[in-house]
Amino acid sequence: MGPFGRIAALACTGAAAAWLLAAGAGDLAAAGPPPGKGSLAPAVPGVPAKMPDPFAVMAFENRSGVPAMSWMSAGMAFLVGEKAESNREIRPVYGSLVVPAGPAVAVTRQSVAAFAREAGARWVWTGWVARPSWELQLGVSLWRVDGSSGDAVKVGEVVRKGQFAAYSDLAAAAIEALCDKAGLAVDEEERAELERKPSADFYAYTLFGRGLSAVLGSEGQAEDLERAFKNLQRAVVIDPKLVEAQRVLAEVYAAQGKPDRAKGRLAYALSMRPDYYPALAAGARLARDAGRLDQARDLYQRALGVRPWDLEARYLMGKTMWDSGDADGAFRELSRVVDRRPRDVRARRILVLIHASRGDNDQLVGELEQVAALDPSDESTRMDLAAAYAATGRLDKAIAAYKAIVDGNPRQAQAMKFLGDLHKRQGHVDRAVKYYGDAVKADPDDPRAYFLLGAIYVEAGNDKQAKRIYQQAQRFKKYLAETYNNLGAIAYRERDLDTAMWYHRRAVLRRPSSARFRYNYALSLSASKYTEEALAQVDAALKIEPNHVELHYLRGVVLLRRGQADEARAEFEKTLALNAKHEGAKHNIALIDELKRRSQEGEVVIEGKQGDDGHAE
Repeated sequence: MGPFGRIAALACTGAAAAWLLAAGAGDLAAAGPPPGKGSLAPAVPGVPAKMPDPFAVMAFENRSGVPAMSWMSAGMAFLVGEKAESNREIRPVYGSLVVPAGPAVAVTRQSVAAFAREAGARWVWTGWVARPSWELQLGVSLWRVDGSSGDAVKVGEVVRKGQFAAYSDLAAAAIEALCDKAGLAVDEEERAELERKPSADFYAYTLFGRGLSAVLGSEGQAEDLERAFKNLQRAVVIDPKLVEAQRVLAEVYAAQGKPDRAKGRLAYALSMRPDYYPALAAGARLARDAGRLDQARDLYQRALGVRPWDLEARYLMGKTMWDSGDADGAFRELSRVVDRRPRDVRARRILVLIHASRGDNDQLVGELEQVAALDPSDESTRMDLAAAYAATGRLDKAIAAYKAIVDGNPRQAQAMKFLGDLHKRQGHVDRAVKYYGDAVKADPDDPRAYFLLGAIYVEAGNDKQAKRIYQQAQRFKKYLAETYNNLGAIAYRERDLDTAMWYHRRAVLRRPSSARFRYNYALSLSASKYTEEALAQVDAALKIEPNHVELHYLRGVVLLRRGQADEARAEFEKTLALNAKHEGAKHNIALIDELKRRSQEGEVVIEGKQGDDGHAE
């Protein structure tokens, strides 16, 4: 039987199989862009050797008893948080709105410690406001949280009183005094930023605080974006240079599904304060969402110039670089992230894609091992790791990894198929049969397992079981042509030529463009002495694949069976022109020449009879 006559097995497909067997090129690599020729972005500042201590801010208590001052619970806490950030020895770990959502909670050692644990903070700012004698009284406290015990210790409390219009100065004085007491000295440059006033108009800042409170629900009411919008809009009308209000208004626009208006507000805020981190980060996020990756990358770069220690921004920049085709830049930034945050699974997942795109199989395996260890419930990563083991020749590890997946998920037919493939590669046919059979049972609606199992039965010489499997596979209408071809090939091997012709004819009718199916049909026709019909199938197949060696060889065999020795010899010569080492063609040419010689000498000449292998007898 020629190479077209072998039993076909549908190829396994899937994320893991595709890239692993193609030396790193395939589905997994296709999840991102190809490797770049160097980073497309200018240099990004590295992560500082010493990371600043993290801090967070709790909502302030309103001790005045005056509802009109309730906005200060969020408004003054927000002010303290953003001013405290000017101290480079500490770094914020809060979100873009600084203050946690919801009303203020009573400040105790226990509540501060619990808040610090949730926020991941080493320092916590708390505070309160009151209104004695119609003046603003502001109390600010700084707490240090012990890293080992988690206990909160109050460093100190500073209370300042003055006119409401001096709200910013009161906060700055309290922060500086507490930083000094905590050993977090403030230098001249930091003091200048600390003393910067958001707005000279206290009413504008009051409206900002009310808008912020409406977003956060700080006054005991549910989040109200409409009320937030009205107050923030009025604040920026009164003081357009109130950058914080412009920026939070942009956040409201974004939450309302109005990204273009949000971008306009952020652009205006950045025109006044080009290094205002929250506006840079919000702008980068909006640019990413809009698919403007170059703009997002530039904004993340500016943001990292302000907060080089911000690993979240660095991760987002690395992701943006990868998505925009800058694999080298992405690798650099994401490697910096995992150097400091080794358990960052998101960053490691992108590093997996980068290694896959480059064909760095050893690094790919190492990164997949890290991800699988960090998230053992991620079956997809474990499948990819097993595939990577197989791609790098670590078959025992690949088998162990797939088996562990199957042990944990008895319905994982894909892993069973790969186990069958690996055992087949190792020559363990019985084990391959077992796992292919398990795959059929686990997912009886997947045709690939049937074809794999049928092919391994044929390879093992068990045509009876192969026929049984392919007969079951006839329910997959999409693959009926392949199924009929395989059943025909088995019937041919069993010398049941009528059945072989029946199946091969139906395979050709379903897929007339297949030279392979026509070859097989011609083979069974020729063996049944239907040489004219066999020749027609070969000629049709040659129109599809005119330079196929075995088609020319089979044409020669059929012609020889018809007694057309000269034409047969010409086909065997074409066969040798395409493959000079073809032994069958050499044998038949020699035999034709010998028989002609004997005929010329008066001996009995040929009566075309050939064996199944096409050799004349």
